[in-house]
Amino acid sequence: MKTHRISCKLFPTPLSLAAVLFLGSTAASEKPPAVFEGKDTLLRPEGYRQWVFVGSALGLEYSPNEEKQTSSNLEYKNVYIDPAAFKAFSETGRFPDGTMFVLETASAETKNEPGLQGSFQKEYLGISAAVKDTGRFPEGWAYFRFTDRSGTARTQATPAPKAACFDCHRQKGAIDNVFTQFYPVLRAASLGVAQPEAKRARP
Repeated sequence: MKTHRISCKLFPTPLSLAAVLFLGSTAASEKPPAVFEGKDTLLRPEGYRQWVFVGSALGLEYSPNEEKQTSSNLEYKNVYIDPAAFKAFSETGRFPDGTMFVLETASAETKNEPGLQGSFQKEYLGISAAVKDTGRFPEGWAYFRFTDRSGTARTQATPAPKAACFDCHRQKGAIDNVFTQFYPVLRAASLGVAQPEAKRARP
């Protein structure tokens, strides 16, 4: 948390004191990106589209099944990180406690007609989130899904079972459970920064 130092005067003037109180109250009123209800129930994040956009992937996933995806069931996955965590990662090469990623899923539509070819995002399907909180979760990270099996959006979520997300992120994530190998924005942010937790990126 940034502190505001009053220099050169032992006693601030009323104007400077008011400024300090205003800045302090503003900082205190800012909510963390991850807001919990109780021990581990995460509330659906708000305003994440104003965060740092990490990148987007089409149909990319680790799956135990060898079945190939078809163009009819491909999904886009847009990834955002909260600005404070991105700044800290850029400076230290580490994701700090409180880091939150949001993964937004969208259906894919393909155009293949004269003068117009390619794929685009058609409809938003739902969001998931990853939160690093070593004080709250023994493994450090927890993963949440804000859509139920019927596709209905949920306003809160509890951590997914380890086998559903955590284990894959631990085994495949290049840096601290995160698939930085797939996002040039994160790789560029950490250039020149020591990576004590880095592992060789897996394909």
